[in-house]
Amino acid sequence: MKRPSHLRHSLLIAASLLAPAAWAEADYPSRAIRVIVPLPGGSSPDVIARLWADGLGRRLGQPVVIDNRPGAATIVGAQAAATAPADGYTLFYTVGSTTSLNPFVYSASRLPYKTEDFVGVVRTVSVPYVLVVSANSPIRSTAELIASAKKNGDKMNYASYGMGQTTHVLMTRFLNASGATMTHVPYKDGGITDIISGVVNASFEPSTTAIPQIAGGKLRGLAVTGAKRLATLPDVPTVSETIPGFVADSWQGVLVRKGTPAAVVQKIAAASQEILGSEEFRTKARDLGLQAVQGTPAEFQNFISEDARAWEKVVKDNNIRAE
Repeated sequence: MKRPSHLRHSLLIAASLLAPAAWAEADYPSRAIRVIVPLPGGSSPDVIARLWADGLGRRLGQPVVIDNRPGAATIVGAQAAATAPADGYTLFYTVGSTTSLNPFVYSASRLPYKTEDFVGVVRTVSVPYVLVVSANSPIRSTAELIASAKKNGDKMNYASYGMGQTTHVLMTRFLNASGATMTHVPYKDGGITDIISGVVNASFEPSTTAIPQIAGGKLRGLAVTGAKRLATLPDVPTVSETIPGFVADSWQGVLVRKGTPAAVVQKIAAASQEILGSEEFRTKARDLGLQAVQGTPAEFQNFISEDARAWEKVVKDNNIRAE
């Protein structure tokens, strides 16, 4: 049966409107891709982002350029990514605190983005933290640290990278779980020099920072926050070996602005799976004390929500606020 002429005309108009979008997705990418990294060059996320971006560029056939936007606990970079066009040509390579801490430790007036502004593409690595003390400290295990903090909590202290930062909230989570107390001493640089000298009793350091200092004999690793021991620190137990069930890694991953075409998200995700499964990527991550992760965009999106709930509870239970 022949369609009326006005119906044929309407269908042609609809097809002409949809076709450019479909062609654009099919041709993606047709130009260079920008990746915003909200941390400085040379940092662990920057190193891994560049390794991933190099592999992505080779697989998609277009340059993938890193755009470092450090500042304000990833907020500067997150704002830039949240206001970029949702077309897949601006990607956001970030860390767990962007979605799991910032929305809870900063007031809405201080935070120029929402977690809902983004969609997860792929989680690249899990980032274990290492509970460390000075190599000269008399404390040689997690159990000894807990016992000492319970006995002398008013005299013991720990360092962090600042109020509301991951290392602060992580130590709070650890102390809550162990029933101990220590005094918080925030530093802009994490206070690692004072930990080495023994001025500060302990801290949680990212594995990328802790491993070289432990290998150099300046710090002693007491425990790692992951579910398993690290291949690079095989003699350092997990926190869960002392506090059953305690797992508190951070992560790195790729987000895009909400509204980015699903086909584009899937194309980036598929290429990323190949990269994350490569021996080159896994070896580099392992050497840094990181653990490569693979999964679908949906799995990553669910993980972001679950991770945020865990950290939100610690923040609210302890009334933690960042200035």
